[in-house]
Amino acid sequence: MKQLKLELLEDGTSTGLSVRNGAFLAEAASVCLHSHSHGLSMMFAVEGDISEEYELHRLDVNELATNSFADLEEAAQFGAMGIAVAVIYDQTGCKVKRSWKGTGFDYWFGEESDGYPFQNLLRVEVSGDIKGTDSEIHSRLRKKMEQTEVSDGIGIPACAVIVEFSVPKSLTGMR
Repeated sequence: MKQLKLELLEDGTSTGLSVRNGAFLAEAASVCLHSHSHGLSMMFAVEGDISEEYELHRLDVNELATNSFADLEEAAQFGAMGIAVAVIYDQTGCKVKRSWKGTGFDYWFGEESDGYPFQNLLRVEVSGDIKGTDSEIHSRLRKKMEQTEVSDGIGIPACAVIVEFSVPKSLTGMR
């Protein structure tokens, strides 16, 4: 079984996230997992177009962290972004850049090489749910895949990643 360590998001180099942004997303995910009494490591199933079983390692959480992310619905959105970045990075080795409003997705994933600009290879839309049913997660995946249609003219594949924290697991779709 593959290991997925959220501390990867904090290193400032691997995924393309800054140290501060990566730490913020990793801590949000860790608070959500902690809120459901998950230990420091747990099984994390990724299902759908990306299929993988991970042993997910979250960050240790203290009272300052839980107070900082007291709104768990908001924390689930940021935490899902962190987990999605870690999963896509693990699956592709690509780095991430944040997208902007109006594109229909949250992140660009691509490659950087010496002398060449960032080459966008994948559009990724992310959504998090602190506690959702399977039917809610599948419905959200359909909506998020539809949301990416606004930028289909770019000609780059789109992926949606839905993260559910109570189980925990992820559902993915790609086109």
